[in-house]
Amino acid sequence: MLLTPDVKCERRDLFNRERELSEVLNAIRSGERLIIVCGVRRIGKSSLVNVALREVGEPFIIIDVRALYFNSGFRGITERVLVEDYLRKIRESKRLFEKIRDELSDLASRIESITIGPLGVRVKRGRGLRLTEILSEIDDWCSRRRRRFIIALDEAQYLRFSNRRFNLLLAWSIDNLKNIVHVLTGSEVGLLRDFLKLDSPDSPLRGRVRREIYLERFSYEESLEFLKRGFEEVEFKAPLIEIEEAVRQLNGVPGWLTLYGYYRAVRRLSHRDALNLVLEEGSTLVISELGKIIEKSKARYTAILKAIASGCRRWSDIKAFTEARTGPIPDNRFNELLEKLTKYGYVEKTNEEYTIEDPIVKYVALNKL
Repeated sequence: MLLTPDVKCERRDLFNRERELSEVLNAIRSGERLIIVCGVRRIGKSSLVNVALREVGEPFIIIDVRALYFNSGFRGITERVLVEDYLRKIRESKRLFEKIRDELSDLASRIESITIGPLGVRVKRGRGLRLTEILSEIDDWCSRRRRRFIIALDEAQYLRFSNRRFNLLLAWSIDNLKNIVHVLTGSEVGLLRDFLKLDSPDSPLRGRVRREIYLERFSYEESLEFLKRGFEEVEFKAPLIEIEEAVRQLNGVPGWLTLYGYYRAVRRLSHRDALNLVLEEGSTLVISELGKIIEKSKARYTAILKAIASGCRRWSDIKAFTEARTGPIPDNRFNELLEKLTKYGYVEKTNEEYTIEDPIVKYVALNKL
């Protein structure tokens, strides 16, 4: 169902993503081993990848890297944590686990030593497993079975907090493991590119084939059609004027449109209550994430976001607005602040103009900071 706020599992529940879905499927089926899916928060990356992996017919696991980082208490993601999560995901996929357990001697014995309890996942003491061992064993298994194994790393930019040079691991995997596919998603596009060093001449991934897919926001017309179709599915009639206001407010971001439609048509809240609830719930998430980024220069970051949300687009106008509220800022320091907000995806830069395209971030900048 279109208006279900959960991650989608079936093609019929994706709206207007046939081209992007075909591109992911074609990349996997043509033998590519690194696929990167990017786009702003709530744009539908997880749903797209989830549907693609279920359709392609190969064994896969999905790792929520952001959750690993938050669960670590922001101390960083160690290789041991990654290993345990890889193995836990394999074990949770019961059919896949049974096949691997029966055929992989060394790895299987250590998979069977995992216990899942109230304290989480624990691996039996002994010689520690490394990611390279796990991937090599699985690649051998796939080679014998003529299969491919897909590892999806959701919000992969959080691996920058790992003690493992993951771009080196990816390069090694691409060069040596012909049956392993890595699918990476990222909403902080600039950070993901920096972390992987995709634009650097000395990147370990330089010269390796990769497929990059960027998910765009829905157009105004697509947003209207999305909500109309979602309402039709649940036999709910809404005045066009309400749908148009929701579309203008939520600016083509599928996740926010879905949440509004869910509250309006499934929960049967009023139009105003549904829209306000989306803004307030979204604000809580944005403030939580944004707070960790801006805390060291909160006044300056806040002024920059308010300037852009208020309509300032040129560098000079944003700087003047900010300095009027916080005092003088050296140009190089101001550039650092603006670039950080851009890399984290809160601000977008197009043709030397800066905008905030996420409606919830804009709402937060104007009303909550």
